[in-house]
Amino acid sequence: MTDDNQNELLSSLNAQDYGLLRPHLTRIHLEQYTVLQAAEQPIENVFFPLDGMVSLLASVQTGEEIEIAGIGREGAIGTKIGLLPQLSFSKAIVQLPGIALRMPLATFQAAAVGNVALTHIATCANDIMLCNLQQAAACNAMHGTEARLARWLLQARDRQQEDALPLTQEFLGQMLGVRRTTVTVAAAALEQQGLVEYQRGKIHILDRPRLEEAACGCYRIVRKNIATIVDSARRAKAK
Repeated sequence: MTDDNQNELLSSLNAQDYGLLRPHLTRIHLEQYTVLQAAEQPIENVFFPLDGMVSLLASVQTGEEIEIAGIGREGAIGTKIGLLPQLSFSKAIVQLPGIALRMPLATFQAAAVGNVALTHIATCANDIMLCNLQQAAACNAMHGTEARLARWLLQARDRQQEDALPLTQEFLGQMLGVRRTTVTVAAAALEQQGLVEYQRGKIHILDRPRLEEAACGCYRIVRKNIATIVDSARRAKAK
């Protein structure tokens, strides 16, 4: 594959199958807070992140939103197979800036017709999203803010591949579904332990191994599940 192919699902394709997509892929910059899909609206495009992070948000009647899944280079956004229009039931928003490959959903579906490999990566993308959703539901119900914050920062670090993350405490409160004062206390606790440092709208991860110890077990569970899904895509390439 080419160096464009940093997305793990695209990297799992052989040259012939990737060739069905490549002419239709446009390299774009993902600006922070850009909405890629609106809830209850037709999905128009498929996005394969190369870096950065896209969050899927669920909203309640009061207008508040909480993250239910985060997707980076290990997955994709919008890979639904079936009759058009396909609706999005959550908002997809760029939380960490980066680069992605974009193509129209209709074009992706046309290429996937009768192609097992492309249908399989669509299934893998949805499985990655589902395992995030399932673990987020358990995590939000069972674990404290400090452990959840540590988990979220680790997942963001894995996708951004940098220790300095452009994240405000207000934003983190929205993602975790807690008040800003609550996330401020949790962030201060991590900072006092020497795990992170917060300054000027950025959180710097100082000690990743110890931050992983502070995170809830959901971080390792999701990471393991995603690795299993991505490995299944790679094994399919060899068949």
